[in-house]
Amino acid sequence: MFLLRYVTHVGGKHTHFIANINMNILDNVTESQKEAITHVDGPLLVIAGAGSGKTRVITRRVGYLVEQGVDPSNILSITFTNKAANEMKERLSEFLDLRGMWISTFHAMCSRILRSEIEHLEFTRNFSIYDSGDQAKCIKNVMNELRLDTTHWRPSAVAASISNAKNELLSAEEFAEYKSGYYNDVVSKIYTRYQRYLEANNALDFDDLLFKVVHLFKIFPEVLEKYQDKFRYVLIDEYQDTNHAQYAITQLLAQRYENICATGDPDQSIYGWRGANIRNILNFEKDYPGTKTVRLEQNYRSTKNILHVASEIINNNLSRKPKSLWTENSEGSKVKIIHCEDENIESKEIAANISEFIKSGSVHSDIAVFYRTNAQSRVLETCMLREGIPYSIVGNVAFFKRKEIKDVLSYLKLCANPNDDLSFERIVNVPTRGIGATTIRRLREWAVLNNTNMLEAISRIQEIREIKGKSSKSVKGFWDIISGLCKTPTYPVMGFVKQVVECIGYMDYLVLSYEGDSEERLENIEELVTAASEYDASNPDGSLQGFLEEVSLIADIDKWDDAADTVTLMTLHAAKGLEFPVVFIAGLEEGLLPHSQSRDSDDDVEEERRLCYVGITRAQNDLFLIHTRYRAKYGQRSACIPSRFLGEIPVGSVEEIDKTVYSTYDDKRHTESATGYRESAGDKDYQYDAGEHDYDELPEFQIDDPQDSIELVSGDIVNHEIFGRGRVIKIAPSSDTVHVDFNRVGMKKLALEYANLEKIEGYCR
Repeated sequence: MFLLRYVTHVGGKHTHFIANINMNILDNVTESQKEAITHVDGPLLVIAGAGSGKTRVITRRVGYLVEQGVDPSNILSITFTNKAANEMKERLSEFLDLRGMWISTFHAMCSRILRSEIEHLEFTRNFSIYDSGDQAKCIKNVMNELRLDTTHWRPSAVAASISNAKNELLSAEEFAEYKSGYYNDVVSKIYTRYQRYLEANNALDFDDLLFKVVHLFKIFPEVLEKYQDKFRYVLIDEYQDTNHAQYAITQLLAQRYENICATGDPDQSIYGWRGANIRNILNFEKDYPGTKTVRLEQNYRSTKNILHVASEIINNNLSRKPKSLWTENSEGSKVKIIHCEDENIESKEIAANISEFIKSGSVHSDIAVFYRTNAQSRVLETCMLREGIPYSIVGNVAFFKRKEIKDVLSYLKLCANPNDDLSFERIVNVPTRGIGATTIRRLREWAVLNNTNMLEAISRIQEIREIKGKSSKSVKGFWDIISGLCKTPTYPVMGFVKQVVECIGYMDYLVLSYEGDSEERLENIEELVTAASEYDASNPDGSLQGFLEEVSLIADIDKWDDAADTVTLMTLHAAKGLEFPVVFIAGLEEGLLPHSQSRDSDDDVEEERRLCYVGITRAQNDLFLIHTRYRAKYGQRSACIPSRFLGEIPVGSVEEIDKTVYSTYDDKRHTESATGYRESAGDKDYQYDAGEHDYDELPEFQIDDPQDSIELVSGDIVNHEIFGRGRVIKIAPSSDTVHVDFNRVGMKKLALEYANLEKIEGYCR
């Protein structure tokens, strides 16, 4: 290890700093990686294919900039998860002194800026950050005030509309101006009232963190110039996942020096549903003329077979930047496609294969099971439990959203921000202290009438004539607790959390209130104290507000313990950025992947294909793609069609394993219990009834013009110009009729000579 001392001229001052270099920045890098690492000034776009060493390039590029004399405090590095930010800090700390450098997510960066600058926008620096649960509660309160039926106007849908508006940088006033229609008129009224509610509570939601920074930069150019001058080098990872607000922040920060480096992969853009715009990365070179573009195409993660399957699928997308991933890794095992009868067989096959890997020397943490929707996890979890396979699931109830944790955090929030009426109302009667809904309503009304907050209202309880007797005494008792806590030092945070829990008797409350369920809740409170202790240890200059900010911005994936020896179950979206030696992808069926809500839009189907590609490229050595013939939907057994993405894989690239009940058929009459599949198609509703179906008794459909004969066998995938795609279930002994289970319309008996069926060749059945 050796020390390098640099002197740079920044903002009219000479700045001294030291970098600890214990490695050669350019050791063990390819030519294309070196090209990206050593680019210093001007815009740089790095198209980084899956598993191509992108993180190595980003971290070493930062090190190279410092070697060239750039002060670390002039570098801003943005990632999309706290987990990724922490990993980058760990890697950089091996050879750099990171003091002064910002490495964070967009939301954490914006929160940090607002803590210093938000007074320009008439908020105070101790603002609360409301999570999705808090947001839903606020919106529901607003809708009740507006006397809107929450069963007709779903709060979650309204929240999504408001979130989309903020990500498009539309204020409540602009939303009313630009969005027309009855639904948007109602949303506009809710949006307007919701923003007033946030302002009164000195609170921001997650989308506000971005929205307010853009507003701040545009309204106060001197603030923008301050941060432009600070962040002379801007690095944005996963640029394909930026939404409009994040794009605007990036543009504003980089427009002065244009030393911006965007890394990402259009083929891994999978967050369009939450506002991400793939055009941001596709148009980067237009936004920044003179951009140097580097492609990282060597994959270090996957075998040749896995990479080949991934490439064959993603090459069907049009909205992408061409690249040719290659690897020096071995051919590896063929990708396995397993055809299962239903989701129960699917889960059993996954469990059986996991057990085989464990017997062969793998550990459980080598293995991951991905799925498109959270609902698919139930059957998988049940099977894992039955087979005794240890597993962890990413995406269940997040730790910081559990009731007992939210309760204690609400006490902390109220102590940090007395204007936070939402937190006040959550805890004023927790633990139970005899303060009912009527008393809370009267406190709220008095606070509104006197233009103050509810905490101030209880400090003046003697002035509220409507609250008296026992209720007044209970309210006064709550005030004594909060005022006492507000006089207690809040740092170290661990000590303050303990003080809160003890002061309110929360542990006793949990034992008494949740007799059969208290142990886990008590352990959760102990874990919260541990989290506070960890915060104190890593933030010697921290604060209660800093701790609350950190826990507010934690995502599910940030709490995932990748060191635990368990099989990981997670959605495909959550799998982004991870890798596992063995990967199973369940539910590769039309309606699941691609999802039913995406099948009518080419752009949406392309995003679903990218999602499939992301899942496939998480696998290092072994990959299993699984689909079922039938799956329970809404309590009924429904027919399924294999995903079109399976049909894009050349048959010779995979090994197919048939675990269906009816993989072969004899000449006997076959009766099977089947359930109708129903789907709205335009103005028509197609369905067939559930129950016992004798295939030979189905009505026969016939088209006038005969076709040339084609050879079909049970299991073939065919297309009909009216009924769409389906699977051949049975061919009559005389071979003149065929029974096809169609995706949209269910089972049909067709005259083979006249049906004009098109056999889908090469389709992995």
